[in-house]
Amino acid sequence: MGFLRGSGDTNGEPERDDDALETDAKQADSLARIEAGGIPLTAERRLQALGAGGSMFTSGLSVNEFALLGAVGPRPLAQVLGGSVVRVGQALLPALAPYVRWSSSGNTGYLEEPRPRQRAAYQRTAVVCEVEALSQAWAEARRNALNRLSEEALQVGADLVVGVKLQRGEHDLAKRTIDYLISGTAIRSPGSTQKSWPLLSDLSVQDYWRLHNAGFEPAGLVAATAVVFASADRPTRQRRRRTWRRNQELDELSQAFHLARETVRQRLFSQAQGEHADGTVGVELSHTVHREELSVTSSVPRVGASGWNRGALGIPYYVSRRGEIERKGWLITMHGAGTAIRRRRRVPQYPPEKTMRMGVR
Repeated sequence: MGFLRGSGDTNGEPERDDDALETDAKQADSLARIEAGGIPLTAERRLQALGAGGSMFTSGLSVNEFALLGAVGPRPLAQVLGGSVVRVGQALLPALAPYVRWSSSGNTGYLEEPRPRQRAAYQRTAVVCEVEALSQAWAEARRNALNRLSEEALQVGADLVVGVKLQRGEHDLAKRTIDYLISGTAIRSPGSTQKSWPLLSDLSVQDYWRLHNAGFEPAGLVAATAVVFASADRPTRQRRRRTWRRNQELDELSQAFHLARETVRQRLFSQAQGEHADGTVGVELSHTVHREELSVTSSVPRVGASGWNRGALGIPYYVSRRGEIERKGWLITMHGAGTAIRRRRRVPQYPPEKTMRMGVR
């Protein structure tokens, strides 16, 4: 009805003032920054004001840490934060190797057993392997959170972020989402120009001071995650049902823990080596274990992934997961984090003075 519309409304919607349009533009800009891995515009302006000393700072330091930091020299700037929520993709287990078929002409080809036989063969095989899709999801969430934490520290003008705390969340796999929340306190050394990317460390101020007196300095934060699936073969499961009164080791779980620990250790070592560090201190390992049922990848590649797909001509088609092989077992998620350190460059106590000798021939 025309008499219900405003005079300047031509599309049936009320006119919006300039403030509302400006707010929408800021929200769109902040969303674009977050999608690009950055931080919102309002957070950037607030951190820049903190770095310039224009407002009151907040920190996660205790009273003792704050007093020690003031005596050492660096100044706390702000409490920085980075977070990320990632939706996990499809997690699949590796398939058995396909059978080899030999022809009379000498050529070879791959032959996949019928689905019932393949399912039976897979159930007779023990499985201990890393689920790369889940490990990569944790790595992506951690990388996004660390980048946003570093971006906030960069905007505030910090040299180092101390007391970094990593908080992880793993929700029901039906929701298939994981989250990473990382916080710390950004500090700046006296006379610093802050020209490089700020270093991250999970050390406390007391540990940082002890490390400094020992002649070392933090080289950066190292963190890694490994998700390993473990499932015993059918004969072992049947034997355990018959001997359930006895104490017996779950060999596949012990092997999975060893694989997860070695995988995390190797990734931490590679990260520390990339930072030219001498070692890593304060490494903490944490893990979760729960039952899970995962599907098995077919040994012969499928045409299209499970669900709706689009063909070359743009025609949609559906691939059903019905009849896929599934395996029940244990899912072990192991996290590791620490601070890589390197020996600090020593400045001579009495540096040689520059001299110039002038003579006349």
